[in-house]
Amino acid sequence: MSRILPSIVAGTIALLAAEAFGAQPLGAPPRPEDVFQRSMFYEKEVRDRLEAAVPAEQKMLVEWGGFYVPSYIHFTDQGNNNGDLTVQDLRLWTQVRIDEVHRIFARMRLNYIDFAPGDGQGLRQHDLVGPNLEVGYYELNVSEAAMKYAGQKWPCTLYIRGGRQYIEVGRGIALGKILDAGQFDLGTKDFAFMGFAGHSPRGEDDIERYGPRSGTTRRAFYGGQFTYLAIDGHQPYGFFVIQKHMTDVDLPTQEFDYDSSYYGVGSKGVVVKDLQYAAESLWEFGRGAANGQVDGTERVRAYAFNAELDYYVQAPMKPVLTGEYGYAGGDPDRGTALSALNGNRMGTVDREFQGFGYVNSGLALGSKFANLQFVRLGGKMTPYENKTGAGRIDVGADHYFLFKANDQGPTSDYRAVRAATSVGNEVDIFMEWRIFSDLSWTIRYGHFFPGAAYNDHHGRDFLYTGFNFSF
Repeated sequence: MSRILPSIVAGTIALLAAEAFGAQPLGAPPRPEDVFQRSMFYEKEVRDRLEAAVPAEQKMLVEWGGFYVPSYIHFTDQGNNNGDLTVQDLRLWTQVRIDEVHRIFARMRLNYIDFAPGDGQGLRQHDLVGPNLEVGYYELNVSEAAMKYAGQKWPCTLYIRGGRQYIEVGRGIALGKILDAGQFDLGTKDFAFMGFAGHSPRGEDDIERYGPRSGTTRRAFYGGQFTYLAIDGHQPYGFFVIQKHMTDVDLPTQEFDYDSSYYGVGSKGVVVKDLQYAAESLWEFGRGAANGQVDGTERVRAYAFNAELDYYVQAPMKPVLTGEYGYAGGDPDRGTALSALNGNRMGTVDREFQGFGYVNSGLALGSKFANLQFVRLGGKMTPYENKTGAGRIDVGADHYFLFKANDQGPTSDYRAVRAATSVGNEVDIFMEWRIFSDLSWTIRYGHFFPGAAYNDHHGRDFLYTGFNFSF
């Protein structure tokens, strides 16, 4: 509880802000385990807005802003008791653009978390986190610099960026998180290529949840993605990510090494009019310490898949129907999905997929995408929209059918202890009222119904409500 709950809080807040800025589709739940995975949620919106607003002849622009999100969360804890907390989230950002060539961006984050008495589960009842530099980087438009300063017109665009930034490949399953990194984006009419190299910031939660100093482990990441743009209505892509641990975190009776590489192919586009798709296959290779291993590692060989269809119905209230399937391999001889401690059995191949990103698995369950497969059926609509009046209201719901990929192996929820396929079902509903351009109100509720993998079939609730004031 002490590790998972703060991440749920931060992920929920990030989701609310993402929707207010239009960076994520409505109905997507927060990332439940990784605090900063979607924390650069409105970066693209800010960039697009600035590019649209700044005249070409303007040499320099300085802009700043932020948002404040007061929120309330009600949840079912690990003892099937109810918990409550309030969160005050403040983000301040500034941006400097010079000559359409240079760009400096920084965002600060400050949180105040207040649990109801007895609900902190070992955490501080009142906690002030920050202020911290959440994102900060310098970006150079190399192709524009060549034109402005040397009179050279390149047949491609090239951006170079360095600093603390959000890096994502594919659908964000293998990697989707903030890194201290260098990145470049090269593009032509027919293709785009992105490459990066960096490491995770010190002090964040790690994929290894139970090892000593798991909150201080640093990992190096590098990789790239190629996207082909010449097919009308489709964007096929391929990528690779290589991850190496940088910090030795061991016990006399247990190593915690986990080095992995990911290779993926996917595509997104339009099947027919009003029907959009996205699909991705991933293969994980690497080596990781097994349970009780103090010398050497075992092979990691795992697979994951994710596909989604969205049908935009041409009817009043703009309904959108969604279907999604996800699969992440599991290992039958693991004792826990989150650690080398009681993890893969020594002398065997580790078949469990573990990525450094996220796949939507339900608001109340909040499971990592490991030894998990699911079907999600849902939709959303807009029953009220008045551009000159009180904004817009969106409502929606999702139903999840959740299963283990390997019925003998564990999921990230340690309570799913039985060797059974059914993890359970979950229903999520939401309402967002975008009252004004700078004010919105969101309510989200999820209820998880445990399946045969659980001894305890007590349902779980998660309720979130909050306002978003942007300025």
